[in-house]
Amino acid sequence: MSTKEIEKCLGDLNILIATHTRTTGLSQVLKEWLLSRSKEVVFIGHPLYPDRYHNSEMEIYREGKLLKRQKSSFLIKSGILLYLKDACLTFYYVWKCKNKIDLAIGVDNLNTAVLLILKNLGRIRKVVYHTVDYAPNRFKNKILNNIYHAIDRWCCYNADIIWNSSARMNDGRVKIGADKRRIAKTIITPDGSNFDPKKRLPTSRIDRNLIAFVGHLRERLGLELLITAFADVLVRVKDVRLLIIGDGPMLKDLQKLAKELKISENVTFTGFIEKHEDIDEKLRKASIGIAMFEPLKDSYEYYSDAGKPKVYLAAGLPVIITSVPEIAQEIDEKEAGILIDYDRKELANAIIKLLGENKIYLKYRKNAIELSKKYIWQNIFSSAFSQTLRYFYG
Repeated sequence: MSTKEIEKCLGDLNILIATHTRTTGLSQVLKEWLLSRSKEVVFIGHPLYPDRYHNSEMEIYREGKLLKRQKSSFLIKSGILLYLKDACLTFYYVWKCKNKIDLAIGVDNLNTAVLLILKNLGRIRKVVYHTVDYAPNRFKNKILNNIYHAIDRWCCYNADIIWNSSARMNDGRVKIGADKRRIAKTIITPDGSNFDPKKRLPTSRIDRNLIAFVGHLRERLGLELLITAFADVLVRVKDVRLLIIGDGPMLKDLQKLAKELKISENVTFTGFIEKHEDIDEKLRKASIGIAMFEPLKDSYEYYSDAGKPKVYLAAGLPVIITSVPEIAQEIDEKEAGILIDYDRKELANAIIKLLGENKIYLKYRKNAIELSKKYIWQNIFSSAFSQTLRYFYG
C-alpha cells in the first residue's frame, strides 16, 4: 500500500494499544504516530514499576485530541498480583469504551491475551500480537516460565497477525515446542529510533574522546568488561572519557569497580534519564557507542531486536558491538562500526582504533548515519501498517 492508501485506511479506524511501560518507548512513539492518522486512538499503559504517582491509565484520543484520561488507584507494587491487576484493568478499560475497536495492538503476551478474549466477546475486530522481546528462559522459575510460554503460544496461534522485532523469535518458539504451522502470519518490525537528524552535530562539534553507553545497567550487557577495557584505553589515551547513561541493579557495583581501578574521574554515571530527548542530547556529543552483548544464545539480546545500536547510529556514532543481535552483522557489513568478540583486549583495541585513526572514523560515522535511515520509526511503522492493512483489508 502507498503512504496515501495507508493514511486513508487508518483514518477510518479506531485503534487501541495496550502495553506495559517503563520509560518513553516504542508504544508511546507509536501512539504519537497514530494520533494524526487514525479516527480514534485508545492507549492503555501499565507501568512495570507503579507508585502513587505513576499507575495504570487509559487515554482516548479522537482526531488527535485528548478526550478522556482515566487513571487507576495505586494498589499493588509488584509480583504476580500486579500482572493480574493489569489484565483486569485492560479488560475493564476496553469493555467500557464507547466505540468498538477495529484494530488492537497488544504489546506483550499478557495484554494480547486479554485483547483476544475481548475479540471473542465482540469488542475488538482484529488483534496484533506485538512481541518486543523474547527469550526461551524468560523466568528462572520453571513453573512461571512454562506459564509465560503457554500464554505466548496461545497468542501466536490466535492473533490475526504477529509483529516480531526479530526474525529469530519464531525460531525460538518452535525450538521449545510451538507448532510452526499454527503460528499466525508474522511480519518483522525492528526496533527503531526517533532521533531528529536535524539535531545531529557535525563532526567538528562532537567530542572525539567521549565514549558512550546507554541502557539498563544489568547483567549480560558487558558493563564490567567495558569498564575494565576502558581502564586499558586510559593507559594509552589520557583524555578519553566514558559516559554511562542509565540506571539499574549494577549501578553501585560499576561505580565501585571504576573507583577500584582509579578511573572514576574519567567515568560519568548519569543515572536514570526519563526523556529520550535528553538522552539524545548527550549521545550526539559523543564519538563512539558501545553495545557489548554477552554471547548467550538463550538471551533476550539474541532472540530480540536490539534498540541500543539504532540509537547510536541515529546520533552518528559508530558502534562497537558483539555478534549476538541480528543487526551486528549488518553494522559490520556496512562498516558502520566494528564487530568484535566478547573480549577485553579486543574492545580496548577497537576503541583506540576509532579514537586514533581519524580517516577510518569519519568513514564509519558517515556509514552509521546512512544505515540509521533504515531504522527511523516513521519508516518502520509505515511498513508494518502497509503489510498489516493489506493482509486484513486487501
